[in-house]
Amino acid sequence: MAGLVAGLAVMMMAPSLFAYNGLDGTITFGASTYQYGDGGEFNAVTTGLGSFATFCLETSEYIGQPPSGPYTYTINTGAVPGDAGAGATDPNTGLPMDNISIGTAWLYSQFRAGTLTLDTGTGSYFDANRLANAGELQNAIWYLEDEGGQNNGYVALAEEALDLTAIQVKADSNGAYGVVALDLFNLAGSPAQDQLAMVPSYTVVPEPSTVALIALGVGALGLVLQRRLS
Repeated sequence: MAGLVAGLAVMMMAPSLFAYNGLDGTITFGASTYQYGDGGEFNAVTTGLGSFATFCLETSEYIGQPPSGPYTYTINTGAVPGDAGAGATDPNTGLPMDNISIGTAWLYSQFRAGTLTLDTGTGSYFDANRLANAGELQNAIWYLEDEGGQNNGYVALAEEALDLTAIQVKADSNGAYGVVALDLFNLAGSPAQDQLAMVPSYTVVPEPSTVALIALGVGALGLVLQRRLS
């Protein structure tokens, strides 16, 4: 009985698909002072999440050099198709998906909060060398997402801050810190370079299969209670 209740609680708290009601939409990119080569910082303007600076998750897909767009986006737990790091399947498209790592989620949440330090753990990312810092952070994100990149000081910073090993820091974030992926598609429907975003306030909607399991579990729970009362 206790196991059934615990299992239902886990399913309700951690659905395998995060669906964000009313927040999917379109995205355009403006020119950025701190864009480093083909990576972030990109200046994104979205219809569902507002305007923010972001970094890309993939190296084999592309967006047009800013200013560019519009693209459509779907909010998800990972990049689609995810390239070499793909270890999951996107329930929206059936394509391979690479879920965001916990290291990436932590680094990006610190960046968005304005509290990210230099890779030494001191100073500020947002100093006079921000362009170079952006390049280092982008390469750390690519590394943590198994997209190449570099195992640099920002990777080490995430490992130390989270008290995780080099393997653990690449584990799936499961929506931690409200950090999500924007799966981008061009107007022809082809995948474009996916981006990081944050969803500070959202409604998590379980997959239909999860809802069915919850309903089944609730029904079983009611049957057990009915038998005990009779």
